[in-house]
Amino acid sequence: MYAIDDQLIDRTRIGDDYLQPLLATVHRSPQRRPRCLCSASETGGVDMYVARIGGRYVLKRMPGTGPHHTPSCSSYTPPAELTGLAPLLGTAIREQPSTGLTRLALGFPLTRNPTPPTREACDVDSDVGTTQADSTKLTLRSLLHFLWDDAEFVRWVPAMSGRRSWPAIRRHILLAAQSKTTKSRELSELLWLPEPFALAKKEDIAARRTVAFSPLHGAGAKRRLMLALGEVKDIAPARFGHHKLLIKHAPDCPFILEPATLTHLHHAFATELALRQSISDSKLIALFTFAVTPAGVAIADCIAVMSVSAEWIPFESVFEHTLIRRLIGHGRRFTKSLRYNQPATSPLASLVLTDTDPPTACYLTTATTTGAPLPPDPDLPLQQWIWNTSVDAMPSIPPPKARRLGQTPAARTLNSHNNTEERPNPATKETPWPINSTPPQANSTNPPCGRTSAATTG
Repeated sequence: MYAIDDQLIDRTRIGDDYLQPLLATVHRSPQRRPRCLCSASETGGVDMYVARIGGRYVLKRMPGTGPHHTPSCSSYTPPAELTGLAPLLGTAIREQPSTGLTRLALGFPLTRNPTPPTREACDVDSDVGTTQADSTKLTLRSLLHFLWDDAEFVRWVPAMSGRRSWPAIRRHILLAAQSKTTKSRELSELLWLPEPFALAKKEDIAARRTVAFSPLHGAGAKRRLMLALGEVKDIAPARFGHHKLLIKHAPDCPFILEPATLTHLHHAFATELALRQSISDSKLIALFTFAVTPAGVAIADCIAVMSVSAEWIPFESVFEHTLIRRLIGHGRRFTKSLRYNQPATSPLASLVLTDTDPPTACYLTTATTTGAPLPPDPDLPLQQWIWNTSVDAMPSIPPPKARRLGQTPAARTLNSHNNTEERPNPATKETPWPINSTPPQANSTNPPCGRTSAATTG
């Protein structure tokens, strides 16, 4: 439930014909603040704002307000301090509710000299995670984390099981890239993700890819670069001492890896490569810059990779993968934390359980973890669960809070998260609403709160 001025908006009863013009009017008056009524407060709700994404108007949470929503609300995010996002907010990531834009400061080049990329250009040290990177710039890894976080593929509820696929990932990553700008260009203009491959449409897909790559053709000593994001299928030897990066859904478009790029990949992301080899149902997601030669050959420049589970949830270790699989198997709800620029030794929360009261920050520590987890903010109640993976077996996981009696399986299905659903669920009836909407939480004791768009900051 939302409030716009003195009007209550119930998303389950109001269609697009009425809602879109109303949101357009609010969008033209940035001083007007819709309010999410998921949580009772003296101010009458949590402030939101309206952004225009993909030609539609959507409600988004205000920067820094994610923890003030109830955990059952889709606008809820754990405190940014539990993740690697906090140091980047206001510096490398600047959200502007007045314009609906988010400005990103990138710490890697988008042009390329004829010489191979250097260690410094690829920002190896920050991606290795041995030192804390500059908080005023996004590395390739932190940009990959930001896009995954913004598309909300860090969230999990039981109704998502079996409903994530590459078409859904692609669609919502591209949505997340909209309204994001870099120093000189829109992020959506720089980013390419392969279309779902179909043999019958191979030539049409290749033609569209050629058009997408056309901005990279041009004269001059420096080559322009684009960003590509996809699932790594293989890294295979090529002729004359090079290797090629094969992206799933783009089998006819290999990206050449020069020796310096391959060395950087093995040095900075040895853990991710090993996890992909050891966990058979995991996936390896790559974000990389690339150029296209005048002859049409695609050459990867700098690269970052991330391990994700079969459900597309990021993880950093076998232990974290075990925890995620345990939670999914027991029908739990959680939000995964991402590291961004932070080193591997920082004691960040692995994930936050959103079905406990209060939410539970789960930490996985090791013998090499520096310091101790920060205590919860007294103004934002959180409990802690700590697993020292170096010496202990997994402790008992805090149980979920009691569900409201009388909830049916069909009602539980209605709690799904639309931005991860590729195939429609016959048990749900879709209601018109801004992009990425979900029905109200059936098990919440608070007023129902609908789905916002892919959110940018917590």
